[in-house]
Amino acid sequence: MEFTLQSRQSIIINLANLRQVKQLKKFGILYYVSKSMKYAVLYTDRELAQKACIAIGRLSSVKHAEISPRADLRMNFDDEQTADFKRTSED
Repeated sequence: MEFTLQSRQSIIINLANLRQVKQLKKFGILYYVSKSMKYAVLYTDRELAQKACIAIGRLSSVKHAEISPRADLRMNFDDEQTADFKRTSED
């Protein structure tokens, strides 16, 4: 048996009420639920993320669901890639 790493995608969900949060578990891994701000973070497979986001948006307790752009952002801030900004003697 070989372990394969699957790419995941997070979905940010704004909720109208917290009564039906358990319904979100069927779409993926429910990572975090904020009771005071009424939002949830759900992780699902990258291939299924778009379909899951549409299906989650159709639920009655959901105001808005969107795919998090964090996976598409550049997170490496090395000097080689940031050639636009040069270090000076003040740094």
